[in-house]
Amino acid sequence: MAEDRIKLEIIKTGPLPLGAWASEGGVRFGISAAAAGETTRLVIMEKKTGETIADITMDDYRVCGNICAVFVGGIRAEDIFYAYYQGSEIIEDAYGLKLYGDGSWERVQTPKERCFYEPCLEDLSVFAEDVRPQIADQDLVMYKLHVRGFTVHSSSKVRHKGTFAGIGEKADYLKTLGINAVVLMPVVDFPQIQFFTASPAGPGKAEEVKTVLNCWGYGPAQYFAPKSAYAAFDPVREFQEMVVTLHRKGIEVILELLFDEKTPRQTVLDCLRHWVYYYHVDGFWVNSEIVPVNIAFQDPMLAGVRLICRDFDQNMASGESGGRARLMYSDDSFMHTMRCFLKGDDNMLWAFTRYHLHSESACPQVHYMTSNNGFTLADLVSYNEKHNEANGEENRDGTDYNNSWNCGIEGKTRSRKVMILRRRQMLNAMIMLIFQQGVPVIYGGDEFGNSQQGNNNAYCQDNDIFWLNWRDLKKNERFFEFTRRMIALRAAHPILHPQKIFRQTDYLGCGYPDISFHGRHPWRADMDREQRYIGIMYCGAYAGMAQQPDQSFYFAYNMYWEKEDISLPPLPKGQCWRKIVDTFEEEPLLEKGCLVEKTNENIEIGPRSIQIYISEKQPVKAEEAGDEKNTVR
Repeated sequence: MAEDRIKLEIIKTGPLPLGAWASEGGVRFGISAAAAGETTRLVIMEKKTGETIADITMDDYRVCGNICAVFVGGIRAEDIFYAYYQGSEIIEDAYGLKLYGDGSWERVQTPKERCFYEPCLEDLSVFAEDVRPQIADQDLVMYKLHVRGFTVHSSSKVRHKGTFAGIGEKADYLKTLGINAVVLMPVVDFPQIQFFTASPAGPGKAEEVKTVLNCWGYGPAQYFAPKSAYAAFDPVREFQEMVVTLHRKGIEVILELLFDEKTPRQTVLDCLRHWVYYYHVDGFWVNSEIVPVNIAFQDPMLAGVRLICRDFDQNMASGESGGRARLMYSDDSFMHTMRCFLKGDDNMLWAFTRYHLHSESACPQVHYMTSNNGFTLADLVSYNEKHNEANGEENRDGTDYNNSWNCGIEGKTRSRKVMILRRRQMLNAMIMLIFQQGVPVIYGGDEFGNSQQGNNNAYCQDNDIFWLNWRDLKKNERFFEFTRRMIALRAAHPILHPQKIFRQTDYLGCGYPDISFHGRHPWRADMDREQRYIGIMYCGAYAGMAQQPDQSFYFAYNMYWEKEDISLPPLPKGQCWRKIVDTFEEEPLLEKGCLVEKTNENIEIGPRSIQIYISEKQPVKAEEAGDEKNTVR
């Protein structure tokens, strides 16, 4: 027996931290045991033989309240694994730091196997030179991705596909796109099998319990442990190295942590602290009905950490924020408003323009057009209805509230007319997402037209339906480049993402308000319910310091299915407008631009399209603006 071969020293120790931590000469174990009832036992086993090294009654080492903690000397962390039992039943260690056993994606562990753990070494040397990016709220451009789905496809051309290391290998790609924060769908060690109750097959038939693959990871999990199946090597070290790699590129790391409703609130707070301290993450996207936001907001260990959620008192973020978490608000309202405006629904202008002003609350708003809980951007303009038959739930799963439009034909088509319209709608959608006054979140793959074949709930699709096919990047290179250029345009001009709140007044006395809304004629916005055109002007004088004004911009949005004739607001003497983007054109990025000499004359904007104009100095002669065909008269 291993117990006879190994001489152990068992000592009661302090109550914190919980979990199993390697230390000099042994391993420290801490658990919250039941106050009464079954006795809690710690069983330590040898990796090499599987034999029991020690069987310790933890109740004999109760330190404080329900906390039981021991130091076991004479063992090395790398040689052992452990489990807890109450009576004869194996139980989970809620603070388990790393699961033991074959954690590969192909090897699905049973519930019992998921109760065996390894101790962790508190080694933070990888962060010796790590610097958190600490991006200003108004400068953020986020990118949401699934660790496995992002690079597991053979076309990703990364060495370690479907892993944390694979994300690190794609850091340059994200940087090139203009991303400075990634939102990772659950990275905690979740069970890959999900149970659900299927409806009776017919009259007199009983309900049937079925299992499906759980690819996304929402629900109960080992919240302190990075998922082993997402690592080519040691999940702890690999995750830490991924964070360092992204930080070096100026990219923040935000975890989506949606806790199960049974998770104790104290465990939730401990978990957030754990990921910040041991993994250097920059923020969390959490469910506020479980996370005690009002407490987490004031937690000194979470100072400066982003907390993205909904349903909390946004007034908490008012006043001085130093020493507190950085609260950010997000819900689906932006997504539904923009989708309705995009497809030309009536009575949408008031709601649309609201998102081009700053929120009245002190909290930055986080906005997305698409997410994993719905259509991708390409599917949003290709399907009227969800097509989730592959999920095995008779197409009853997934939301029916999509606000999508297939542009005339459901699904794949060879119709050139439909494909052109879909491409234009994708361009429009990307502009709407990038240039609103909130933090834009691009869903991974949207920038190169990723499709899930109409599946709006691909939680169980570990295949080509859900995986990103990187060949689409070459196929849709022009759309990727358009997205990259729009992000760059936003980043280059502070007036498009200002720190200060828009007032809609001329408080500088320069003759223009900071932001203004226009109809077909300048300064006369027609907000009637049947209207689908709006012009938005951003006055560059209000960007930062007055002695260094930005250029001004005019965005013309026409979501009507017919063309519109518009005129632009005049600029100060010596300036003129130049059109730089027109989504109605085959090439929407106008490299040389299109000079507008006279603002009092009509300009045509195509159906379901957007034009962007930028101010510049008026040429001395019209001919100097370029070729005659590039001048609007």
